[in-house]
Amino acid sequence: MRRLLVLGSAALLLGCLTAAWGGERKYRLALVLKSLTNPAIKNIADGAQAEADKYGVELTILSSQGFSALEEQINQVEDVMRRQVDVIGIQAVDSKGIIPVIEEANAKNVPIISVDTGADGGKVLTYISTDNREAGQAAGEWLVRQVGEGKVAMIEGTPGSQQGRERKEGFHAAIQAQAKVQLVSSIAANFERVKGMEIMEDILTANPDLKGVFCANDEMALGALETLRQRNAIGKVIVIGMNGAPDALLAAYNGEIQATVVQYTDFMGASFVRLAVEYLDSKGSLAFPLFYNTGYGIADTKFLRKMFGSFGLVPALK
Repeated sequence: MRRLLVLGSAALLLGCLTAAWGGERKYRLALVLKSLTNPAIKNIADGAQAEADKYGVELTILSSQGFSALEEQINQVEDVMRRQVDVIGIQAVDSKGIIPVIEEANAKNVPIISVDTGADGGKVLTYISTDNREAGQAAGEWLVRQVGEGKVAMIEGTPGSQQGRERKEGFHAAIQAQAKVQLVSSIAANFERVKGMEIMEDILTANPDLKGVFCANDEMALGALETLRQRNAIGKVIVIGMNGAPDALLAAYNGEIQATVVQYTDFMGASFVRLAVEYLDSKGSLAFPLFYNTGYGIADTKFLRKMFGSFGLVPALK
């Protein structure tokens, strides 16, 4: 895949610049993401780059060094505006904190598309994402069916993230809708694996009879798995993550965690490029729905083993 990587102290830059393409491109797009160390976010970048190659557009991809690096992300958006790109996609690290720079782009007539995580203000062409509230509720309903009764917990994402907030709201609603399963703890781990491991340890210490946990992304679910491994408790607490990352799918296939809510993150990246090109081709006259739903599905151990077993395969997902 043709790609130029520039690793700086503040950002990881992925993209094909005009010189690398050997000529002018049709349009110039930028996609500003959270940390590319997260497999789901890397999938967004890869999907966007593949679609940019297909459409023959120049794409610059920037990522922050963490899930709470608001100032860094604002600087990145301002930087690509100075480069006079045609459309900017933003996966907000903080849905409220990102508003001023989106409003700055609005004032300069730079079109913005929200990708995966939305903003709480400013004008965007559309918001491309999973319905995170619905997915969080589906995760809660799945967990209720598995545990039957008893105590469950949630390991939340970044508090300032719309994505994390909606997953929490959906999950809490599912648990509150019935009486046999009690939510005893709901703590943020900022979408980070190590933090997820630490929070899982705290939750289990306070609730040794815990039956299940929903982790708002797969990195935290894999962190929770490490805590269970250290306690020799794999399988004693039902774990469901979210994203559909390869490591999580493999862990679910092996029965180490029990499920993950699969998002189609590469499709999010591809959709950003495609919708941006369609908008520019229309010279700004094309209107999009406020929310562009990319869907989700739940892949649990039973489903994964049946799927691969029907073909006589063992997944090599790493």
